[in-house]
Amino acid sequence: MSERIAYFNGEYIRESEARISIYDRGFMNGDAAFDVARTFGHRPFKWEDHVARFFRSLHYLRVDLGLTPEQVLGIAQEVFKRNQQLLAPNDDYMVRWVGTPGEDRFKTPLKPTVLVYCTPIPFGGFARRYAEGIHLVVALHRALPAQCLDPKAKLYSRAHYALADVEAKSVDPNAYSLLLDVDGHVTEGSTSNLFMVKAGKLLSPTTNDILEGMSRATILDLAHGLGIETLETDLGVYDLYNADEVFISATSFVMLPVARLNTRPLGKPVPGPITRRLLSAWNELVGVDVAEQALSHVS
Repeated sequence: MSERIAYFNGEYIRESEARISIYDRGFMNGDAAFDVARTFGHRPFKWEDHVARFFRSLHYLRVDLGLTPEQVLGIAQEVFKRNQQLLAPNDDYMVRWVGTPGEDRFKTPLKPTVLVYCTPIPFGGFARRYAEGIHLVVALHRALPAQCLDPKAKLYSRAHYALADVEAKSVDPNAYSLLLDVDGHVTEGSTSNLFMVKAGKLLSPTTNDILEGMSRATILDLAHGLGIETLETDLGVYDLYNADEVFISATSFVMLPVARLNTRPLGKPVPGPITRRLLSAWNELVGVDVAEQALSHVS
């Protein structure tokens, strides 16, 4: 087998055979829920938690897949099993769950669309960032207020994130975006959560206008285990410029330090000492040195 297998509406098929209808509500309206997890050393990491969040997002959309969380988890495990032979020893997969209300041709009730698939993690795109840090650019596009669309639901309605990325990459093709809320407080990146360190404390934005990331939660747990004080509070761009350390977190790369903000070097060691401690604790937790794994994919 040279092509990956995906689960699509009750069948395990080749990825190239999966076809979403142009009438699918997720395509037409963006009312699709999704979630993304990964493996470390070919071992699933917190897939149960990701599936639970996936179902919370579906419930928010009022979409019933006709499957239980246990069944959806089992589908992901089967998809991974069928594709594992395509992984090199030092590769890992991202696994994605997608659920939509289904094809809408003025029929009720709709038959939901369910898709589960996996893709290799693109380590080369961020491998050097663990040591060099990233460039973070604050976008003009703001995060959607929770009164409009609750960010705790992981949905395909992501045009504001895409536009924020376009803005960031117009400044620097390798930059990552950061969005503020309508009051000017820091929220999150298009695919990441944000942390900063000040006076030995680990600070993060409140959960009012952000997705409560699984990596974010794991980092907070690791910080507590290391005796690092944590605080969720309103943060501004001013605070980031004056932080001792800044980093972002996401499922794919786990943690990346920030070296520049809006083209301006932050002028602090990258990665900082607390960032290094947290990443080391993560490596111990999953049994993989994530920075070394990523660098092994760079020639």
